[in-house]
Amino acid sequence: MRTFYRDISPKDRSTALLVFGFLLACYMLTFTGVIDSSDGLATFAVTENLVRRGAFDNNQLLWMGAQQGNIGPDGNLYTRKGLGMALLAVPLVWIARVWPSVGMVHAAMLINPLLTAWTGALIFRLGRRFGWSRGLAIMVALIYGLFTLAWPYTQTFFSDPVCGWGLFAAAYGLVAYGQSQRKRYLFGAGLAWGVAYLARTINLLTLPIYLIGLWFVLPAIAAHVGETTLERLRRAFWLYWRPVVAFGIPVVTAGLLSLWWNWARFGSVWDTGYVESETFSANWLFGLFGLTVGPARGFVWYNPILLLAIPGSVWFWRHQRRLLILMLALIALYFAVYAKWYMWHGGYSWGARFITPTLPFFSVLAAPGWQMLVSERRLGWPGAALAAFLLAASLLTQGLGLLVPYRLVQDRLAERVQPLFADETFIRLEYSPLLMQWEMIRRDTIQFAWWRGGPWPDTIDWLPFIVSLLGVLIGLAFLTQQIRSVQPENVDDHTRNLLYGFALTLLIVGLLTYYNTVLVNPEARMVAERIQREGRRGDAVLLLRVDWAQDFANVHRSTLPVYGPLPRSNLDESNEMLLNRLRNTYERLWVTPDYTPPEQSGWERSLRIHDFLLMDDRISGPTNQRLALYAMAPSAEMIESGLGTIFGDPSAVPINDTNGWIRLRGYALTPTAQPGGHILLTLLWQSLQPVEKDYQVFVHLLNDRGEKVLQRDGQPVLWMRPTSTWRPGDEILDRYGLLLPPTLATGRYTLAVGLYDAVTGQRLAVSAGPTDFAIELGPIEVE
Repeated sequence: MRTFYRDISPKDRSTALLVFGFLLACYMLTFTGVIDSSDGLATFAVTENLVRRGAFDNNQLLWMGAQQGNIGPDGNLYTRKGLGMALLAVPLVWIARVWPSVGMVHAAMLINPLLTAWTGALIFRLGRRFGWSRGLAIMVALIYGLFTLAWPYTQTFFSDPVCGWGLFAAAYGLVAYGQSQRKRYLFGAGLAWGVAYLARTINLLTLPIYLIGLWFVLPAIAAHVGETTLERLRRAFWLYWRPVVAFGIPVVTAGLLSLWWNWARFGSVWDTGYVESETFSANWLFGLFGLTVGPARGFVWYNPILLLAIPGSVWFWRHQRRLLILMLALIALYFAVYAKWYMWHGGYSWGARFITPTLPFFSVLAAPGWQMLVSERRLGWPGAALAAFLLAASLLTQGLGLLVPYRLVQDRLAERVQPLFADETFIRLEYSPLLMQWEMIRRDTIQFAWWRGGPWPDTIDWLPFIVSLLGVLIGLAFLTQQIRSVQPENVDDHTRNLLYGFALTLLIVGLLTYYNTVLVNPEARMVAERIQREGRRGDAVLLLRVDWAQDFANVHRSTLPVYGPLPRSNLDESNEMLLNRLRNTYERLWVTPDYTPPEQSGWERSLRIHDFLLMDDRISGPTNQRLALYAMAPSAEMIESGLGTIFGDPSAVPINDTNGWIRLRGYALTPTAQPGGHILLTLLWQSLQPVEKDYQVFVHLLNDRGEKVLQRDGQPVLWMRPTSTWRPGDEILDRYGLLLPPTLATGRYTLAVGLYDAVTGQRLAVSAGPTDFAIELGPIEVE
């Protein structure tokens, strides 16, 4: 961290780009396109809502309950996660929304591969600033990117890689400013730290370390003879205020944004949403043991190559002592703080998840150790063999994490040991995921996006696999060529870099476009497209297919809000409150049910009783998924009218109170409508006598010439109150909705209503006259 002038050469900038490209190509080879954690889903939900409709609730994840969020003062569900990662993913998801060839979840899943590859490029640049050889700087970047937990975490939507990038980029910015005195590096350092802080507020604890680092890189002030303390302070102010402000502006902005984020979600700038059980209450020594050498999460076992940081620290003590102290302080802070966290192990995750932000710093510390053992051979061939063994063990460990979702191991542990995350699962060797993961590797569990899992040769989707592999091989060839290149340091191959960047972009876009066609549930796509095509302002979506959470998010691009509660056979008080809020907020509700029949679903049963079914269709697909549309009762302005028409036996005319079976006591309907809108009708039936048959109600929309334009037929209350179950004196509210086609001609319409025998087609006679077997209600003006 010495303040001598050194900057990155054009050739090194080109090499950093090649490091970035090669790592990113490797990450695309192991891309899954699936968010594998509740943390990730909660963060993505914020990004999705910001992009689609400028909101930041998590209502599409109501099925999670309070697992990742809390209900805010306005009744919406909000995540407890930070804002940083959600904001970073916004540009990617926005592009996917306006370009429907790419799935929105798939686009968001690029953020960790991009930032991890970027971190590798920064590690290379830092190594060159330290004067390391180009080969060593590349090697340490690859050690970080391919031989530590950094690689498996590119498959996730956890915020830990974002924190790692932010903290390391901030450190790089301080070092770069110290060597170049360019204030843009300080602004970038403050911005990167602010992102890390917004991603996870616990990073506020690292701010003193970075402020000390800032003090170290500021130019020293030479004492002047006869100068007073006040004069020296004044001179220091004029010398330092610009770099301090450059670093401080994004830091302060991040702090204010964090306070606003608390207030916007929970009504208080101090309320982060974390509940009383989420505290620093773990046994500190147990947590520290688990994070360092414990068999389940021990940092050493998941990153054995980073043991080279021990001899590497000797080099830093001799050449970069201040930087070594600051890096060790940050690493120690992370271990000390998270060892006390109640869930120090990170829950459903691979290795010591919370410690992954320190991986770039460990990797930098390991570089001189690699140099001593491999390049300089200070311990001869045994030292080189040891380094090679650690490297191979690290690669094998990362491969285990990449192949199979870690949740399979945790689910198996939950079956064997109770409670979930019991202490013994972290200390007994037989419960180590490094051993149990081998049991999970099967043809049907491998999670790569190009893996089909079927019998050979359909085991692999060859097109994306070959394209991804070519990207890796081309990137490796470019890196090898760059290492062997004898071009001068001031040569920057702009043409090659532009072509490589374009090719890399094309590779990623091509892969994501292909994955969007083969990985997304086709029925979810058709449902989303139908809603986008026919939905309108004032609509909302009730997504009861929890298993569709990501498929639907990939393809749903309308501005309609999505609510995703759990399917229920009976609604509890909180469910009823939610449904009533939807009734009072929206005009129409699109419902994507699960496999439960509507009369057995608590959600649809309530909607069918209290609201108006406008449409109930099935999507052409493997499961014939249902899609229903309801008009909310409170949103309609309806005119009520009393009536006393009686329906009875067609052979017993005239119909009157004595021989009639059913009376239509009254009705309510919408007096006006628009083409593409809807007409709502409520009928109030009264049973006069028991009937044995289940008669059906018909509702026909007639134009001014008496021609039938639309119709709805079915048993009362959408088949839930058959007439054979009616008892004398019963009153039944029966609601009907007619969805009008956009091409419907304007004019005056009426509704013909009656009852008929579905077997014979015979209508019931009515008391209006001997030849009338229906009554007409209205008029209704379509305008």
